[in-house]
Amino acid sequence: MKKAFLSLRAKLVLITVIIEVLMLALLVSNNNRLTQDSLMEQAQLRLREYGLLFNTALAPSLVAKDYSTLQEILGESRKNNGIAYLILTDTTGRVIAADGWSPGEALPKLDRDLAVSVREAHQIFDTELPIHIAGQTYGTLRYGIDTRFMQEAQSRLLQQSLLIAGVALLLSVVLLTAAGLWLTRHLGRLSAASRAVAEGNFDISLQIDSRDEIGQLTQPFNTMARAVSARISELETSQEMQRRYLNQAQEEHARLISLLSAMNFGVLFVNQDETVMYYNPAFVRIWMIPERNDLIGRPVAEVLRHSANMLAQPDHFSKHFLQVVTAREVSDTFEIGLADGRTVTQMSYPVHDPKNRFIGRLWVYEDITRERQTAEQLIYLAERDSLTGLYNRHRFQDELARALSEAERRDFQVALLFFDLDEFKYVNDTFGHRAGDAMLIRVAGEVGTIVRNNELLSRLGGDEFAVLVSDVDIAQAEALAERIVRAIAHIPLRFDGHNLRLTTSLGIAFYPAHASTAEELIAHADSAMYQAKQAGKNTWRTYRPELDDSLTMVRHLSWNERISRALEQDPLLLHFQGVYHAQTGKLAHLEALVRMIDTENPDQLIMPGHFISHAEKSGKIRDIDRWVIGATIAMLASSTKVPPIAVNISGRSFDDPTLPQYISEQLTRRGVAPQRLLVELTETSAVTDLHDAQRFIESLRQTGCPVCLDDFGTGFSSFAYLKHLNADILKIDGLFIRNLTNDHDNQVFVKAIVDVARGMKKTTVAEFVENEDILEMLRRFGVDLVQGYHLDMPRADHPALSAAGE
Repeated sequence: MKKAFLSLRAKLVLITVIIEVLMLALLVSNNNRLTQDSLMEQAQLRLREYGLLFNTALAPSLVAKDYSTLQEILGESRKNNGIAYLILTDTTGRVIAADGWSPGEALPKLDRDLAVSVREAHQIFDTELPIHIAGQTYGTLRYGIDTRFMQEAQSRLLQQSLLIAGVALLLSVVLLTAAGLWLTRHLGRLSAASRAVAEGNFDISLQIDSRDEIGQLTQPFNTMARAVSARISELETSQEMQRRYLNQAQEEHARLISLLSAMNFGVLFVNQDETVMYYNPAFVRIWMIPERNDLIGRPVAEVLRHSANMLAQPDHFSKHFLQVVTAREVSDTFEIGLADGRTVTQMSYPVHDPKNRFIGRLWVYEDITRERQTAEQLIYLAERDSLTGLYNRHRFQDELARALSEAERRDFQVALLFFDLDEFKYVNDTFGHRAGDAMLIRVAGEVGTIVRNNELLSRLGGDEFAVLVSDVDIAQAEALAERIVRAIAHIPLRFDGHNLRLTTSLGIAFYPAHASTAEELIAHADSAMYQAKQAGKNTWRTYRPELDDSLTMVRHLSWNERISRALEQDPLLLHFQGVYHAQTGKLAHLEALVRMIDTENPDQLIMPGHFISHAEKSGKIRDIDRWVIGATIAMLASSTKVPPIAVNISGRSFDDPTLPQYISEQLTRRGVAPQRLLVELTETSAVTDLHDAQRFIESLRQTGCPVCLDDFGTGFSSFAYLKHLNADILKIDGLFIRNLTNDHDNQVFVKAIVDVARGMKKTTVAEFVENEDILEMLRRFGVDLVQGYHLDMPRADHPALSAAGE
């Protein structure tokens, strides 16, 4: 129910009228009281006058007992004097004269006070008067005075007073209303403006020409309206921003939930009371918790009860599962073994609110089973030769350094047996890489059955093997060498209908008898191997320093000197062969091929097959790699029209962690875009030292240079290594291309490489394209780029370089 509403002017008029009514009532009441008092005084005076007159008139006749005269006096006294009756009695009380009173009626009761009679509306005031002369009473006069005239006078006066008060009140209401209307005329406009502001209309400006309080209120009101308008606008803007922020927060929350749901990490959040507040699907998957079990709101101690997977060692792991020493710190990573063989890591992070108050804890779980297996596989691949499964050069060098350190500390002898396969190059070139690979695998298998657990058998690369034996005497080492030579000589090997006979030459060097460092020990074991070859092959020899000046050793050392002189005097030369798009025939890039100028016959060029193997053994190959890179970048810097160029990097350069930085510095210094320099690595060298190859490839990719795996497909596990070697280009080994049109197996293998490369978004290159039939088949297979004598011959003055110089 709505309350009654009174306007301000109505309230002012009402209050004023109430006050005036009260004042008029007081005035009328006081006037009535004064009138009554005046009438009483006049009545009392009249009674005294009556008493004096009656005593004077009646006393003589009463003394004379002149009753007739007394009767006449009473009759005359009652006329027109407002006396109701007169009764005169003698001293005995006998009525002797009366007027206006019937004889026989009982005398009226006397009234004590005239005012009381008037107030009580008695019409007659009954009183008596003793009649005396000279102090002697002769009788009593009882009479009644008519008081109605006093009541009528009082009533008339009250009516007149009320009339005057009513007229005054009416005039006051009229005048007050008019005054209120005039005084509050601006309040209406102010009220209307206020209602408009309340309804949202803030574009109001009151113009009141008045100096009173209302007029003075106008300016603050206008200011207030503008301020309210500004605040409302700010509030609306704030609300809009809040809505936008809320939408963003909701979107962010949705993205976060989606991210957490998509993560393979199990996430569990608990509050400070150790109650589960959130968990993502991965947490349920890792712990195999049925989806019907809702963990929200449950104590964290109950989580493991719902898991379908038990801990492998409950007594051990349960002490650490969902347990932290200090609630305010990040926990250490803890591995939990599960009964099904999986391994899960657990980490815990404290969660704080913006005031840095602890509000809970975040538990993160990761199933690292596959990663652990992959890591173990990578560790295996990093130190194992991909073809034979033996330790590779990297692991061999580590073990050699460890063995020499142990030998020095414990004072014992270390033997290094170094051997390769005689005529291996002939078999490889005649029957292909597959025959050579089969030979290496058989040798590794046979020799592996001979060496003992404390004897380390490694493949150093190509057909070179080494056996490292610690705490051994000369006789034991020589006996082992004899067993190895005989075992290899008795390996039966048949390929493409031909029986192949294997022999080996083995050299032995001892530490510290023959060398003081690992490098010297390898060099002298290698020299001993050449001494064995000089002795007719299929034998072994212990290192003899006096034989180092033999013809073979001199030739071997001569190549090292020639390589060093070539690097110092710059008799190296680059030839370039084009690599073309298979479908269009357009040039894609060039490949730089190093040549050595024969200083004895400058017109004669020495092919890399003659000096690269010596450079790799001596370590000079890394210097050659840097020379080729520097010369190629200089060629690219000569003109932006020079097409991209590919350079070949030896596997020995993987040991040089500064080479990628050198390439980057050369490119930056000469202002060459990294995309114009392609770096080729042979697959065999990459997988032989997988760990260093991964690091080297990643460093090259960070410089921006594309990476190409050369001779791809030569290893038995080529496809398996692709996911570990992040190369951009795969160059298919020429062995599969040279006789492609006539070899069905090669066709299947090439198509498989192309399909895998396309699936992994890698570019394929086919080398050794020597005729149009091979080229056409490669196009059908979908090979991207082609290279070979059918398309281009290596030359120093390649047409693409000549065109760039024009």
